[in-house]
Amino acid sequence: MDRIETKNLVLRKARLSDLDAIYENIWSDKSVAETMMWKPTESYEEAVDRLKRTMVYQSQHPAFFVCLKETDEPIGFAGMREEEPGVYEETGICVAVKYQNRGFGKEILGALLELAFIHYEGERFIYAFMQHNTRSKTVCLRHGFQYLSKAEEIREWDGKAHLCEYYYLDRDEYLRRRNEK
Repeated sequence: MDRIETKNLVLRKARLSDLDAIYENIWSDKSVAETMMWKPTESYEEAVDRLKRTMVYQSQHPAFFVCLKETDEPIGFAGMREEEPGVYEETGICVAVKYQNRGFGKEILGALLELAFIHYEGERFIYAFMQHNTRSKTVCLRHGFQYLSKAEEIREWDGKAHLCEYYYLDRDEYLRRRNEK
């Protein structure tokens, strides 16, 4: 799957033409990186290399840039991976600060759930976030996720320890909630 559309967004594979927007909106923003495991990009040259690596990764995985439907501007990224047969885990959902508080996180997670449960026929979806990231917690609870566990994770690039919470949603619950809408 190379493209997913929601009400306001398009999740699609990265393009070379996305460099300026993704660098400015996400990768260079240290405040966004504080709630994520990835390292902020320090220079434009580093961003060029990161975009090339991202394009290769996205070509082999269900990972996407999140773009505004109206303008196609990349304002974030999202993805998931199959941890074991039928069990998918998000690999990060990130939205630029200036586009937060608009319900985009909920739309993005909804698109990933649809991909995991409907397109791939998965049985469980795992969602994780740093404990201090209350926005992520709100998004997952609105989708009906249940608490699974906590674990300390060490961010590789700066060695900081973060307490992460893990939540899960099973396919049956997803389908029940989807049919109620």
